[in-house]
Amino acid sequence: MTKPEEIKKKLKSLIKNLKKYDGLKYSREHDTELENVRRKFVLIGRAAVPELIEVLNNYDTWSCYHAAWALGELGDENAIMPLVSALEEEDLGDEVRKALIKFGTACIPEVIKKVEYRIANPVKEGRGADHITINALSTIGEIRCDESNEFLTKLLDDYMSEMPDHTFDPSKYDWKYINVDFFHLLDCMVRQQDKRAIPHIRKARDFFPDNYADYKICQIAMGRIKKGKIEGYLPLEVLDIAMPMGALMDMFSGGKLGHKDTFDNEYGEYFEDDDDEIEEKTIKKKSKSKSIKKSKTKAKSEKK
Repeated sequence: MTKPEEIKKKLKSLIKNLKKYDGLKYSREHDTELENVRRKFVLIGRAAVPELIEVLNNYDTWSCYHAAWALGELGDENAIMPLVSALEEEDLGDEVRKALIKFGTACIPEVIKKVEYRIANPVKEGRGADHITINALSTIGEIRCDESNEFLTKLLDDYMSEMPDHTFDPSKYDWKYINVDFFHLLDCMVRQQDKRAIPHIRKARDFFPDNYADYKICQIAMGRIKKGKIEGYLPLEVLDIAMPMGALMDMFSGGKLGHKDTFDNEYGEYFEDDDDEIEEKTIKKKSKSKSIKKSKTKAKSEKK
């Protein structure tokens, strides 16, 4: 038997083993067994990629998760498109995201196209519409490069340019960015850790009154980029900032719990003076002062 024939035979056996628990209930024991099987595909190498892509494309199976992992480990760029196509799958998407991150910048153009397609062709029905692009945006956010940063900052700018001046229900309003979570987008920008994003986030922040949770989250995002911190998850934090669980529990207990606001302790460091903003205001003030002086000088010369 030739070597290609041996590999083909081995792959057929491995695929059979990888699919053996499809359709059955989850079992940790089964999952561990499948983890051992998927490692064997990686040992075979790129010859396993076409078979793994075929398994990946059957989304409602246990085997597709392990195929996604193996494709990420193998790093064959022929797998990028099939992986990107699976990013919106509710259960599989997170595993696909992890696999794509291993490809680094090579996958960014296709992931960006995926987000752009979804914005142009939004899914307007069903719960969690704004979660549809979460895995794609997370992939972009975690792969640091100019292309990622430029896309995320432009997306934020475009998002804010479409923002209505009034409060609205995204599920009922004809909203272009119904499939984009604003706070998740900001979180992805934090993960980029690129200070060039700060002016864009500041502009978004200033759209909101300073007592709004949206304003505070933007400020926290800027602070984390400045301080080089990647912690928390902004979409969850905004819920606690808008409606602190401790405050709610205290309210229901009639004030017996003695809740204390911990916002300053948790986030105060991100609300320190914005040096760049102060500098911008100083420049504008000086420019305005010079303009006034010129006007006065001109007026005096005209009187003479």
